Amino acid sequence: MNIKDLIDKDLITLDSNVTTKEEALMELVELLDKKGVLTSKEDFYKDVLEREKVSPTGLEEGLAIPHSKSDFVKSSRIAVARLVNTIDNWESVDSENKVNLIFLLAIPTQEKGTTHIEILKNLTTSFMREGFIEELQRVKTKEEFIELLSTTQKEEEEVEIKIEGDKKVVAITSCPAGIAHTYMAAEALVKAGKELNIQIAVEKQGAMGTEDALTEKEIAEADVVILAVNRNVEMDRFYGKKVYQVKADVAIKNGKGLIAEAFEKATVLGGKGTKVGKITLGKTENKAVAHIMAGLSYMVPMVIASGIILSIANIFAFQKNELGQIVNWGFDRSTSFGFLMAKMFEIGQIGFKLMIPLFAGFIANSMAGRPAIAAGMIGAYIANDAAYLGTQTGGGFIAAILVAFLSGYIVNLLKKIKWPKVVQPLLGIMIIPVLSVFIISMIVTFLVGKPIANLMDTLYSSLTYLNDNYSGMPLITGAIIGGMIGFDFGGPVNKTALIFGTAVFTDTVAKYGIQGANFVPGTAAQAAISVAPLGIWLAARLFRKKFTEQEHISAASAFGMGIVGVTEGAIPFVAAHPIQMITASVIGSAVAGGLAGATGCKFYGGIGSPLGTFIGYIEQPIPFITWIACTFAGILTTALIIGFWRKPITKESEEIEEI
Repeated sequence: MNIKDLIDKDLITLDSNVTTKEEALMELVELLDKKGVLTSKEDFYKDVLEREKVSPTGLEEGLAIPHSKSDFVKSSRIAVARLVNTIDNWESVDSENKVNLIFLLAIPTQEKGTTHIEILKNLTTSFMREGFIEELQRVKTKEEFIELLSTTQKEEEEVEIKIEGDKKVVAITSCPAGIAHTYMAAEALVKAGKELNIQIAVEKQGAMGTEDALTEKEIAEADVVILAVNRNVEMDRFYGKKVYQVKADVAIKNGKGLIAEAFEKATVLGGKGTKVGKITLGKTENKAVAHIMAGLSYMVPMVIASGIILSIANIFAFQKNELGQIVNWGFDRSTSFGFLMAKMFEIGQIGFKLMIPLFAGFIANSMAGRPAIAAGMIGAYIANDAAYLGTQTGGGFIAAILVAFLSGYIVNLLKKIKWPKVVQPLLGIMIIPVLSVFIISMIVTFLVGKPIANLMDTLYSSLTYLNDNYSGMPLITGAIIGGMIGFDFGGPVNKTALIFGTAVFTDTVAKYGIQGANFVPGTAAQAAISVAPLGIWLAARLFRKKFTEQEHISAASAFGMGIVGVTEGAIPFVAAHPIQMITASVIGSAVAGGLAGATGCKFYGGIGSPLGTFIGYIEQPIPFITWIACTFAGILTTALIIGFWRKPITKESEEIEEI
């Protein structure tokens, strides 16, 4: 359908002086009425205003597309107003949108769902062209305005596209607002899939959160993954698949062409997910762990920022006497510097208070999309507010995880209800968030809040008692956590240790303050995290003749990943020598974790490798040296086990490796 067929100069007003939305809409309705498009001007105007109550019709860059499917419209037409002054309070998907270009769509009721979608698609496709809206703002005459609209509607020459074989495609469509582009891109891809006779499943990440979520089976069977998105999406589930990413408007303009291009240009994403026996290296296939790790990924920046700010301030809280001996802890607020450090310490504490709700909110988001964030965050906050619960402490990470999963399940259940169409636009932004927050708040307040808080109080009091009264406990705890980190190189056991370390640290900070926090598990995990890849690199250096030329290249790559705290750099070696590598990694990682715990290192934030002593903040007995010594001891242990275990490379085996 060509826009030129729906608009003429009698339906355009340039440089209108109206100042309110109601005035602008009435002016456009009057143009339509004078053109003989309407059977009742007053009734159509009421229909337009009713549609405005449903959801925003303002978009971005000064644009608004109000529309109504009405019994009082004879035939589909478009009326346009370009304003002299902007209307700043027009409800828009972009809250900063100041409307001065309005397209009013008048659609007969019998054409709803067909004509109006086609018109919206054609209009928004035109508006996507860079600089197009600015050109509409500059034209001098109505004829130029119509011609400019028409040029973007000219059909490009159809190119025959064929895809051989029985192919399967999965796709995600998404845009920042989660409204028009998300659904139009999905529709275009589904239509293109049918025309090309291929199976396609499309997940929409829109204003309602995730809809038609891709299943593990669909992803596993897909020949290619298409991401038609205008914002970042989680990529972990597509590791090892051929992925092709473009903007959403590419799918809208040419779905068939995009699918063909994806088969030609898609590249394999990442290298995680390698399996050795029943061990999955570098990736967990457990959905629950995957959701928790999604929450952690959003929480980590908060942990690091708050931890470093708090720890820097903490240095200046120790007050000394004339002999240099520490006699008190606190800030001298009578001085400007002391006051500043006290405020920095409070900022760090605020960050630690917010990190658990943030963590829970994004677990819920991973499960059920944006409508679940409010329930996850508010539920986790009250579950960790001892004053609200009437307990000695909050429920910590355990409560946050429980609340997050309950929030996700509740929101997913609410999404399955067949809501009346009139309220559907409000589901994702108001109805589901309000209901889910109320439900989860009642569950925390009357069912799970107090029992979990009391349980966590007992658990962390016991851990603190053991660490304070048994000198060997930090060594044992650190070694166990370190060994778990080194076991499956980013897999579920590794993630469990990382989650536990983070949980103990943040929960004990909340309960006892930074002075009484239990750093041992979290510090041990960070000390161990780079041992495997750096141990491989060191082994390749110390035992050069026991590594092939290709392995030396891979070892250099492992060093690059290990030095910034990425365990997965070891995966290629584990796949080739599983028993050797897992044994060496577990022992070396346990050495590093045990020593970090035994020496009293405290990891506040930064990089989990020897480099972390310079990048980040780590309290240690001997500044810089202790951390390097602990991590290097683990790295050297791993390197020696690998080196002595391996046999020298013969000429024949070198040739086989090259083949």
